[in-house]
Amino acid sequence: MEPSELTPAEFEGVHKNRYRPPLPWKRIGFLLALVGLIVGGYFWRQSVRADELRERMYGQHAQQVAPTLDAFEATGIDLRRKALSAKSGAADRLVEAEVVLSALHDEKVFYLKVLATDLASEVALQTAIDAEEEDAIGACLGLELIELSALSDVPEVLTKKWLAGAEETNDMMRLSVREEQLTRAIERELPALAELVPAEYFLLLVVQGHSRLRDPVDVFLWDLGEDRLVLRSRTENRGRLITVLSQIGPKTDKVRAKGDPIVTADCSIAAHIKGQLGEPTMDLASSD
Repeated sequence: MEPSELTPAEFEGVHKNRYRPPLPWKRIGFLLALVGLIVGGYFWRQSVRADELRERMYGQHAQQVAPTLDAFEATGIDLRRKALSAKSGAADRLVEAEVVLSALHDEKVFYLKVLATDLASEVALQTAIDAEEEDAIGACLGLELIELSALSDVPEVLTKKWLAGAEETNDMMRLSVREEQLTRAIERELPALAELVPAEYFLLLVVQGHSRLRDPVDVFLWDLGEDRLVLRSRTENRGRLITVLSQIGPKTDKVRAKGDPIVTADCSIAAHIKGQLGEPTMDLASSD
């Protein structure tokens, strides 16, 4: 009988490296949890501080800016509504003046000049307001008129849309910069805006055609305090006024129309308005 073949013995236990100490998993887990807790706490504190800063900005805007913006919005809605009501024109429904020109000198008067076609819809009217160009009507009248577009000319930093942008970040540095920008705008730009409202009068000119040089112009004047129309009249460019002198308190503004048919037309229209509001006008020769 032959002896069985010998085979090497095999170790069936768990191999261990006698020279590598076991990792302290419990301690590592504790440290990781602690780090996570610290980081989470930091971001939580950042979020809380950011919320507090945002609330401060919202409160500042609500108390100091929002009343003026609300007044702008309400005034804009009212004046656009009045403008649209004038689409039928003034030729057949004249209203003799119930106010004198001198009553307007120290008052805030909003002003808009549009074509009759601009009163076809709210969209067309707003487009005309946004595209409004400076003219000589105010200077020829001796009044510092406020263009209706001023109600839309609000610095972006004071708008609600800009304020809502504070929700896009929790970065304290960025939020602090935004708060500083808002505070600066409130101090430097808001006072001038707040002075525009409430206004006392609204002067509207509606050109019944394509050009005030040759087409009739309807004149509307509202007393905003009493919410009533105090003048509705129709005029046209007579092209005769060369130089118009207008007195506003201690200040005299001189409008030279020589050589400029548009300014001549504006001064002619203004002369009609002056006559309707009880102030006589005369044709003056130009002087150098």
